[in-house]
Amino acid sequence: MSIQVEDLSESRKKLTVLIEAAEITEEEKKLVGEFSKQARIPGFRPGKAPASMIMNKYGKDVAEELKRKVVATAYDKINKDDSIQVYTIVDFHEGEIEAGKDATIEFTVDLDPTIDLPDYKGIAVTVPKIEVTDQEVNETVYTLRSQRADFVEKESEASASDYVQLGYEGFLAGKPLSETITDQPVFSKQNSTWEEAGTERADFPGLAKELVGLKKGDEKEITLNFPDDFRVEGLQGKSVQYKVNITEVREKKLPEMDEEFLKSMSVESEKELKENVLNDLTNRKEQESNQIKREQIMNFLAEKSTFAIPQSAVDGESTRILQGMLQQQAQSQEALENPEITQLEMQDRAKEEAEKRVQINLILNKIAELEEIKPEDQDFQAMIYQEAMYTQQKPEQIAKDLRKDQGRLRSMHESILINKTLDFLTEQSTVSGNLETPEKEKK
Repeated sequence: MSIQVEDLSESRKKLTVLIEAAEITEEEKKLVGEFSKQARIPGFRPGKAPASMIMNKYGKDVAEELKRKVVATAYDKINKDDSIQVYTIVDFHEGEIEAGKDATIEFTVDLDPTIDLPDYKGIAVTVPKIEVTDQEVNETVYTLRSQRADFVEKESEASASDYVQLGYEGFLAGKPLSETITDQPVFSKQNSTWEEAGTERADFPGLAKELVGLKKGDEKEITLNFPDDFRVEGLQGKSVQYKVNITEVREKKLPEMDEEFLKSMSVESEKELKENVLNDLTNRKEQESNQIKREQIMNFLAEKSTFAIPQSAVDGESTRILQGMLQQQAQSQEALENPEITQLEMQDRAKEEAEKRVQINLILNKIAELEEIKPEDQDFQAMIYQEAMYTQQKPEQIAKDLRKDQGRLRSMHESILINKTLDFLTEQSTVSGNLETPEKEKK
């Protein structure tokens, strides 16, 4: 038995395994003997019937088992060859396999990449300072109060943060906008909708700001200037005149910081509420900082590790990403808002993302192997409980379902391994500096 290797690409090879006739004949002889022991042939004790009679009765079964055995033997030969490290079998053709004839079996395989890792301990990272300002705490408390606010109808003019019920129609160069923007009624005409006065919406620039100072029964003509890079092509760089009529104004009434409100927040005092908010914001910033570290570490490893990525891994991951993108698109307005995004463009995006993801996962798996990082029972239990909280299922049911779904179990194993390895690298990293706080956060 011998192996011939043909390069199809840097990571993909065609392996041709040549098996001599004598080996196949010997394998068939063994199979006939095994069938003979199980066969019930009148006039013969088990194992004593002539081979010709066994082949006459079970020849088709013997031939099928012979193919399976020879293919398995050929693959076993490949696995024992130290110069060939198979990542996955892409395809194979066994050709004709029968006793007395040489056989040729062709395997198309992707090889495990040879990864030369950089020094991955002590990777330098730059992260933002973890500090929470009084302003951030107060803004969060305001948001919590806003979530429990009442909206009381008022006759006076709308102030910022009031909610205004209005109808409007847009005109472009004196003609109704609905004649040119036919698939975006939100911009052309609405009989009744609500807007928060004074807010700045990137998806409808300028509208809410113009509502401040208007009251129930008012009618007004306003001009909105859409930016050159606006997402709706027909509105890019255009000035649109809107006729607006106000039908109702509601004032946002925040709840008092009284016993009832504090009780609804499961605290006894305003001080305790702010302490809880401070802790939550600090934890959130620590998680964000940790994620920034992870991203910088992954970028470093991807940049410093160059190797041939198995195409089959990219294809599989690309398919999963594309399916996720299509599902997300179906659940949102992206398809309507961005009709120029074709499925071909989405496939290109998915492939690009898949190549990055597979590359970093292979690197992290290699590091996990070197550092002997493995998922433990408690890791699976923690992930199951986390999923149970998210899906409102019983942990026992999730565990039961996992035992029946090996693919899902492997995916969970991979996720745990990747996260534990990233945690290890994060702990080993070195903070070399702090990111500048964005100007809008300094104010």
